[in-house]
Amino acid sequence: MTQIAKNKIFAKLENFREYLKYLKQISKEVSSQKKFISDFYLFGSVERYLQLCIQIVIDVGHLIIIDKGLKRPEDNYEMVSLLYSQKIISKKTADNITCMIGLRNLLVHEYGQIDRKIIYKVLKDNVGDLEIYYSEIVKIL
Repeated sequence: MTQIAKNKIFAKLENFREYLKYLKQISKEVSSQKKFISDFYLFGSVERYLQLCIQIVIDVGHLIIIDKGLKRPEDNYEMVSLLYSQKIISKKTADNITCMIGLRNLLVHEYGQIDRKIIYKVLKDNVGDLEIYYSEIVKIL
């Protein structure tokens, strides 16, 4: 991997770690789903940090693909499949990230009403998936 690509990826991952730290802190502080759903500050913060994290996942994936000279994927889902096929990320991580990309699309494009219960569940159950992605990417750098 070129040093330029590594530098770009590490810069993105530095932000990624910061956003993950915020999400983990919020998760510790939220005492209940009811409180989360009724507090627009909490919900808005989590929504935004998830969106930023997932966007970094996408950006890093594309940077790796470009640096390796691989065929450019048609979309972000294909990008995840390509990372998996190249053994850059595990099958479980690929599946989890694919779901996260769907969530990001919902957050960014507002296809409909965002279900705060789903965002709460992601906060409580899936932030660890982002940490696993991070560790898998750092291993290849």
